[in-house]
Amino acid sequence: MARSVQLAPDSLALVLCRLEPQKGTAAAGDTEEPGGSAVFRAFCRANARCFWNARLARAASRLAFQGWLWRGVLLVHAPPASLQVLRDAWRRRALRPPRGFRIKAVGDVYPVQMDLLAQSQFVPLAEVLCCAVSDMNAAQIVVTQESLLKHLVKHYPGHRVWHPIIQSFWMD
Repeated sequence: MARSVQLAPDSLALVLCRLEPQKGTAAAGDTEEPGGSAVFRAFCRANARCFWNARLARAASRLAFQGWLWRGVLLVHAPPASLQVLRDAWRRRALRPPRGFRIKAVGDVYPVQMDLLAQSQFVPLAEVLCCAVSDMNAAQIVVTQESLLKHLVKHYPGHRVWHPIIQSFWMD
């Protein structure tokens, strides 16, 4: 029976909009889009500097980066109390955006359900051998009977029959 897993529990989504750089302020190299973790760190820094609002600064320090979605959506995770502080700060217009961005919206992310797919116990021998030889070629390892056996034992542990199988297929 397939188990169900919750993705993104206790999360907020921040919809961000990139600000246009002011004339003469864009340095060379600033034209590259920042990655999600860089935007997340900038968001945390901006709100951690709010020393006059200790609750917001503490909540910002407890945030964890959960993801960066296309079109500028930052997903953050934190304990429920910290998320409530962020919600309240957004409502009071006190939540600070990361540098170079504007916060367009903030909202709760309801957990996404993921049903796990079961894997069979069957491992197709041809697929395993082709993958092993391909991996060894990519790593520039000479494929011999011994090196192939070592690779299979390392990457497919628990299978005790590799040696007889490799011997039966190996052509000298």
